Amino acid sequence: MESLKKGEKAAKAATLITFLLAAIKAVIGFTSGSNALISDALHSVADSVIMFASWLGLRIAQRKPDKRFPYGYYKAESIAMLFVSIFILYASVELMISGYTELFTKTTIRFPIIAFATAVGSVIVSWTISSYLKVTGESINSQLLVTTSKERLMDAVSSTVVAVSVVMSFYGFLWVDGLAAMGIALFVLRIGIISVRDSILALMDVSPSKESEERIRKIISDIKGVKAFGRLKLRRSGPFIFGEVTVKIKKDVSVDRAHEIADEIERRIKKQVSGIESFVIHVEPHEKKRYKIAVPVSEKNGLTSKVVQQFGRAPCFLFATVSDKEIGEFYIKENPYKDKPIRAGLYVAHLIVKEGVDVLLVKDIGEISFHVLHDHLVDIYKVQGNTAEKAIKNFIKGRLKRIIEPTREVS
Repeated sequence: MESLKKGEKAAKAATLITFLLAAIKAVIGFTSGSNALISDALHSVADSVIMFASWLGLRIAQRKPDKRFPYGYYKAESIAMLFVSIFILYASVELMISGYTELFTKTTIRFPIIAFATAVGSVIVSWTISSYLKVTGESINSQLLVTTSKERLMDAVSSTVVAVSVVMSFYGFLWVDGLAAMGIALFVLRIGIISVRDSILALMDVSPSKESEERIRKIISDIKGVKAFGRLKLRRSGPFIFGEVTVKIKKDVSVDRAHEIADEIERRIKKQVSGIESFVIHVEPHEKKRYKIAVPVSEKNGLTSKVVQQFGRAPCFLFATVSDKEIGEFYIKENPYKDKPIRAGLYVAHLIVKEGVDVLLVKDIGEISFHVLHDHLVDIYKVQGNTAEKAIKNFIKGRLKRIIEPTREVS
């Protein structure tokens, strides 16, 4: 909301300055007899209307969401931008007609120095306003202000043409003014067409950019616990972006943990992607067809290895891949930390994580080890069975109880 207030302030200041500039150019134009300066004054009047529309759009967009408009009034800016773009198209056509007329019209300027000074002053003021609106618009991600800044830049260019026209008319080169005005009109017309396109696309909820999408995809991919995601949708509403995505996490993850993952996704996206106002995460269970199981065992005797009580000081660990409820490949590793004086369980827990284990089958587990594995979304189950093979088969058949808290105070 602060960004909208900043944009409104910029639009209001630009409106007042532009209207004052139009009045000055009109007075000097009529006094000096410069048709080019009078036309430029009319152009500035149209600009002041555009500025007012920008201010009004940003003013309305600040209204809080209500029952009728639960997503807020942000699209008021896009609607205002559409009207601004139409004004740009109109101004470009008028400028082209005026330029064509100037090719065949002789004008006599009574006070060329005053007219020239006014045109130069208009160039400086219009360029300053354009720069101010552009910087403000980019800082708050407002398409309306950026579009308006382009139109103000065109006013600076047209005032430059007026200044050149005054000089050339004074020396008798009348055709320069009309020809330059027509060239500028074509450039303004192009800006108007692009602006109309952008505003219509924004009203139709077009995705802001591929760059934003790719950045968000990378952020979600880097979140621990997210196994898959899809249906990423982004839409622009005024200066803000609304988004949603469906993420899949392990089906056994607690509601609290799932909420933590969703909050982490939203926090990172809002921090790393500018303009995100709201990002909704839909969480669904992920059915994994292939997963890896770890069991502490006493020796290297394949699947018949005996299951041991210890975790941190277990002699060995058997790692087995389970696919379609069948035990596949397996291997056994000696525990390099079994003789460590303190915190052996902590180091073993990190070893389990490094091996890419999804499920750990143990009899007891300490507090430190439990939290390390829990933070890395390793599911822990109370083992049943004397051998690794029996323990794994009991897990496959759903006979094991999930451990949801440490069974011992130390690892």
